[in-house]
Amino acid sequence: MTPAHLIFDLDNTLYPPTLGVVERVDALINGFMIDRLGMTPEAANATRARYREEHGTTLSGLMLHHHVVADEYLAHVHAIEIEDLVQPDAALLAMLDGLPQRKVVFTNGSACHAERVLGRLGVRHCFAEVFSLERVDYVPKPLRAAFESVLGALGAPAAHCLVIDDQLDNLRTARALGMRTVLVDPGPAAPDEETDFTIVSVLDLPRVLEEAADR
Repeated sequence: MTPAHLIFDLDNTLYPPTLGVVERVDALINGFMIDRLGMTPEAANATRARYREEHGTTLSGLMLHHHVVADEYLAHVHAIEIEDLVQPDAALLAMLDGLPQRKVVFTNGSACHAERVLGRLGVRHCFAEVFSLERVDYVPKPLRAAFESVLGALGAPAAHCLVIDDQLDNLRTARALGMRTVLVDPGPAAPDEETDFTIVSVLDLPRVLEEAADR
């Protein structure tokens, strides 16, 4: 069955990780923790990784343990030079324009960050909606409640949705809810039991959709 809704992650999914966007954001996260919370660089790096593992995002851990204001944090860590890192992508635009399904973005980033990246790529108009952290009450992927919020807003059964993401943890949750999943990973292929499909680039998605229609 061909899915009716395509739910795309943003960072390192709609563009390749080699652009370095996430690394810039991570550096600003560390800077925030050093400047605002008085951590050493070593402690900030370790805490960031631990909070991501335990809470889904660094922000969730900082909100819980340090009473950080979410919007202040998001504005700080996403103040990166998108124009220097991301260029308009004609191939991505053509691929997205060729897909008849309803397309949305679901990101653990802020609404402002998502709009900047999508605008710079030249594909914002391809997406009916953007589900940022603000839209899901700051509950991040891979938590089940985050995906349930998106499904509720879409009014779509999980079985009619295909999730495209670069993080296996996110896809495991989506799959457990009944959605089909595509891992975007330029590295070694994930085990078959972890995801329904694995592609090297999001540009390979039309091939996956042809295969999905036959299953």
